[in-house]
Amino acid sequence: MKNNIGIFGGSFDPMHSGHIKLAKFLVKELELSKLIIVPAAMSPFKNVSHSADKDRLEMCRLSLPEACFEISDFEISRGGVSYSVDTVSHFREAYPQDELYLIIGEDQLLIFDKWFRWKDILKTVTLAAVKRNDETSLSSLEEFADKNLRAFGRVVLLPFEPLEVSSTEIRGKIKNGESVAGLVSPETEDYIIKNGLYKNEMNELDSIILADVRERLSDFRYNHSLCVAEAARKLALRFGGDEKKAYTAGIAHDILKELPAEEAEKLFEEAGAVLTPLEKHSKKLWHAMAGEIYLRKHYPLPEDILSAVRWHTTGKENMTLLEKIIFVADFISDDRDYNGVEEMRERAKTSLELAMEEGLRFTIEDLSRECRPIHPDTLSAYNQIILERK
Repeated sequence: MKNNIGIFGGSFDPMHSGHIKLAKFLVKELELSKLIIVPAAMSPFKNVSHSADKDRLEMCRLSLPEACFEISDFEISRGGVSYSVDTVSHFREAYPQDELYLIIGEDQLLIFDKWFRWKDILKTVTLAAVKRNDETSLSSLEEFADKNLRAFGRVVLLPFEPLEVSSTEIRGKIKNGESVAGLVSPETEDYIIKNGLYKNEMNELDSIILADVRERLSDFRYNHSLCVAEAARKLALRFGGDEKKAYTAGIAHDILKELPAEEAEKLFEEAGAVLTPLEKHSKKLWHAMAGEIYLRKHYPLPEDILSAVRWHTTGKENMTLLEKIIFVADFISDDRDYNGVEEMRERAKTSLELAMEEGLRFTIEDLSRECRPIHPDTLSAYNQIILERK
């Protein structure tokens, strides 16, 4: 028996009451046996995510717990920019005999012929465009579909009365300490409050730095930077640090991680930075030193943020709270999956020092196994923690 299955993608940051109403409308209108919700890793139309991937997935699950809804991590797990042709191809392989509907808004319908490999999408699924705007008539949308799209595949239009709510509005209310009751599900509201989400939305400087990071880093490393920023924010909340500074330092900490060695050497020379023989040999440490120099030159950041970037790889004696936060966040961010990360995360729930001790031990043992030199600042940081603990 052929089933009707919908594919509904978006940032869902967070999923709100408008999404919920639309999702239930789609199940009924298209007689769907299943509506697959697909949070994007990175939309081609939006390049910033405000909360961690795991948080967006969980808020979707809390918002739509019914059996007819499936929350998929396909795009998030794959990473990179989310193109619909890849997503529909994946679900076509999973459901070869079923009728698949790709859900889009009327605004995207009108530029659908500009989408990447749009004709392949129409060969794979039925396009279901939701009309939510009184400014564009249904007849004009039908005319556009007839003229430009239907020669390549099936297109259906769905008139819908939306709720006037947006994720941007919700994030703004949370940042300002206002209630979002009724704008998201009660379960999602509880989750947002419990996890402190959206309280420190990026300011203009953070947005500029993040765009710079996005330009300089691979998808993998960019995602890591976002994960570290979120982990740092949560650690600051837990241990009484400055959440905004922690988030900014997390965004920026790896900004020059993928800078070629010859460019880093030039940066050191221009800044008059003198590297020790060990530092010259240990190029994996260069991005932290170069990152501080670059950020100091290009952005009006306070010294404590610059210092947190500088020392996030080696650590050092007498580290500040913010320095410790970034050091630990780099070890326990959600994207990390090395052997022992769960032990680190457990330690970080109660003590930054216990987590640092584990991280420093991990670093020292790893370098020793590979017969690589250990920076004296790493040894000093480890020794101080051990001596103070005893």
